[in-house]
Amino acid sequence: MRSIFAITTLLFGIGLMLAGNGLIGTLLGVRGQIEGFSSTLLGLVMAGYFAGFVAGTFIVPNMIRRVGHIRVFATLASLCSVTVLLHGLFIHPTVWLLARAMAGVCVVGLYIVIESWLNEQTGNEQRGHIFSVYMTTTLIGLGIGQLLLLAGDVATLHLFALGSVLMSLGLVPVALTRVSEPPLVESHRLGLSKLYSISPLGVVGAVFSGIGTGAFWGLGAVMAAALGLGAGGIAGFMALTILGGILMMWPVGWLSDRFDRRTVLSWVCLSSGLAALLALWLASIEPVLVLAGGFAYGATAFSIYALSAAHTNDHVDPEHMLETTSALQLMYGSGAIAGPMIAGVLMQHVHPTSLLAFIALAAFIPAGFARYRMLVSPPVPADDQGDWVPQFATSPAVLEMYPEQDETADSDSEQPPQASA
Repeated sequence: MRSIFAITTLLFGIGLMLAGNGLIGTLLGVRGQIEGFSSTLLGLVMAGYFAGFVAGTFIVPNMIRRVGHIRVFATLASLCSVTVLLHGLFIHPTVWLLARAMAGVCVVGLYIVIESWLNEQTGNEQRGHIFSVYMTTTLIGLGIGQLLLLAGDVATLHLFALGSVLMSLGLVPVALTRVSEPPLVESHRLGLSKLYSISPLGVVGAVFSGIGTGAFWGLGAVMAAALGLGAGGIAGFMALTILGGILMMWPVGWLSDRFDRRTVLSWVCLSSGLAALLALWLASIEPVLVLAGGFAYGATAFSIYALSAAHTNDHVDPEHMLETTSALQLMYGSGAIAGPMIAGVLMQHVHPTSLLAFIALAAFIPAGFARYRMLVSPPVPADDQGDWVPQFATSPAVLEMYPEQDETADSDSEQPPQASA
């Protein structure tokens, strides 16, 4: 019972923090529009978050080694709350860029600590269930954050203060939970050339997933504001996109466990690109119709990274899944840095809805590459494929919750072959 209570409080804490983080990510795009920031400048600011996110995967483990999980968590939660307020107190692009980069470091650090704690508190028989609940919690928290855009005037400090409060409140249930200090997860990474030799499609899928979804997270609200949607329309657009991702996560996973994952990945990427173009067409008819297009895009785009990771892990021994996934997350983060910067320039010099054309292209490229790999490389038999993992690029610690990690340690069963696909 104590273990279940500890897990519930940990999930509640991270849910509060992600609601605050989701609110601020959207609020910055809307407020930046009001303040006259260009799309190029806002794209750079949003890229700063993902740059900090990637940097944090290297910085935070060293911090934990020195002072422990609890002190690092409290420090990062406090700093994250401060960065949120700095955005509202100082409306300046340089301050926003630096604060957003610091927020990225803090958020990935919070992920690392929470995921390590969840892994420590979860028994082997519960890991798969808790893993799925945790991943769903991340999307629900981000989705609630979008709706909180309606809780105040975007032109004042009010919503920044609300985001800061949520960040601080998320610390409370975690700090009051009596949990043992989890072991530090070592985040070894494969080199790019080695990773690409294992699974070219996995690398391409992860990078372009980062490019597309990074551009969406960073500039989706900016585009919606430029279309003339009010706070309700912007919040609805972002929230419906996330809802689409939640609802289609399991059907996509069910398909990927029963068919060649390259086929599923190809069709999901193709559908994602077509959904983005559908949103572009709907926006040209009536701006508010872009909400429907956003739902269709989220229903497919948010599964691309998980499919890429699952396909890659089908080609490595389970004991190497952690370092492989850690390297894939780095690939995703690199793409997420580039995506907002490129899309921001296009939105400024072409049209705000060019964001949708850009994320469509980012989906079509891995779709075409998947078809090419199907012609030159044989599939992994369905019986040799690992189970679907509803995975997002959070931190390297998350895969420690996946049951196969423990099964590998406890048995010497035959492993899937290593091959290039």
